[in-house]
Amino acid sequence: MNHVHLITLSDRASRGEYQDQSTPLLISWLKGQGVNSVTAALMPDDPDLLERDMRAAVTGGVPLVLTCGGTGFGSRDTTPEATRRVIEREAPGICELIRAKGGHPLAFASRAVCGIAGHTVILNLSGRPAAALEQIQLAWPLLAHAVSVLRKEGDAGGPCT
Repeated sequence: MNHVHLITLSDRASRGEYQDQSTPLLISWLKGQGVNSVTAALMPDDPDLLERDMRAAVTGGVPLVLTCGGTGFGSRDTTPEATRRVIEREAPGICELIRAKGGHPLAFASRAVCGIAGHTVILNLSGRPAAALEQIQLAWPLLAHAVSVLRKEGDAGGPCT
């Protein structure tokens, strides 16, 4: 996989009230998996901003978009709703695996979703750094397979890179 776009959602981190720890942790792990390019965005928990950024990544042919944060029960946790507005088809098995295999007792409280938009896979991860890392590690083989299938289709006439 040559490019991943990572979107971290946090009101407090986007205002500079605390340092985002999820983004550097995930970027380091992704680079260790051979991802050549990781672009990152840090934004408040704003579903309209998130939707615009995800749509831009899809239009730009990014194979994998990861969101980090906004999957809980708080009133500003709207990442799954914004994601559902962008994806065309859900891929529920990936989040089911994450919830079933996750080591945290609250893993099943996640409202995260995964799906496909064009030739892009989008996956919601937890906002907690350790949980997000565990989730991407669990999902990585499935994500790599999904991206590979979509890229082959994209090579037949789509804008995938």
